[in-house]
Amino acid sequence: MKNKLFLSICLCFMIVFSINFAEDYIQGKVLTLEKSHKLDKTDENIIGTDEFRIKILEGKEKGKEIIIFQPIYSESAYNMDVKVGDKIVIYKDNDDYFIADIDRRGNLINLFLLFSIMIIAIARWKGLKALISLIISITIVYKIFLPLIVKGYSPILISTIVALLASAITILLSTGISKKGVVAILGAVAGVVGAGIISMYFSYKMSMTGFTTIDSLNFSEMLRGIKVKEIISAGVILGSMGAVMDISMSIASALNEVKEHDKTITRKEIFATGMRIGEDVIGTMVNTLILAYIGSGILSTLFIYMQQDKFPIIRILNFESIVADILRAFSGSIGILIAVPITSYLSCIFFAKQDK
Repeated sequence: MKNKLFLSICLCFMIVFSINFAEDYIQGKVLTLEKSHKLDKTDENIIGTDEFRIKILEGKEKGKEIIIFQPIYSESAYNMDVKVGDKIVIYKDNDDYFIADIDRRGNLINLFLLFSIMIIAIARWKGLKALISLIISITIVYKIFLPLIVKGYSPILISTIVALLASAITILLSTGISKKGVVAILGAVAGVVGAGIISMYFSYKMSMTGFTTIDSLNFSEMLRGIKVKEIISAGVILGSMGAVMDISMSIASALNEVKEHDKTITRKEIFATGMRIGEDVIGTMVNTLILAYIGSGILSTLFIYMQQDKFPIIRILNFESIVADILRAFSGSIGILIAVPITSYLSCIFFAKQDK
């Protein structure tokens, strides 16, 4: 059994973290900084160049050493912090080579390994199962959700199916096939579907286009055939899934323990207990979800705050990017609120004896 789980982890790890560059992009390593040139006659943007000796680490030219001239820009934000010993991404255009970016894959894998070691060390067997469910959920998103959206399927429908699959896999791996697992799955799915319906209603009511970022506008041609407006609601369903699943599992597990300690508990009593548990958890979960959305858009929020003298509140609250973040945050929180009574009610049916 343990061998099978280990193989499953390895397989999922390879699927999620394997990154195949196109032939034009290859990995290299900075060996030395040969020279730094300052331009005598500078233009508005470039003030000099750094000459790096690079060793190619993959591809047909593996082992070859090349010289790459990296421009130094007057605006420091445009400069890459390339140092000797760094692994980099090289772009090859015919016989010319350029430094495209710092290769961060190694650090990402180290971060994932640190997370994996800590979750297994602290939660042990359950932590291992949680890690497997996380990898499977990410794989479902990248191998099923995104390809089907690109093919023109409804993002709301696909995200609902993905939420059902991910919730079922995560909860069943944690609890096994049990009544509390079924209750938690049904409560979580009800919550995320409710959040999706609320977000869809208001996105249409507010005439949202779905193009909430500059990148989405710049690449609008690539989005032809994709139901962009539904992506906001699909994002709400996926984004709120973790929080809704957490509260559903907490209530279902707690009520199952209550039932185990009191076999005579009635449906009315177990529902009331579930609602009291939900009241205690709702405050922290709602804050967690809303602060997570605020944190993800902190840079945009900062720009608007710095220019608040130029933008009155009537303008700020009508930026589609701002409206989309607010819509996601509150729709996801409503999903949590929906999950509490539904999970409590389902627990009545599955756990408690009928009232006399």
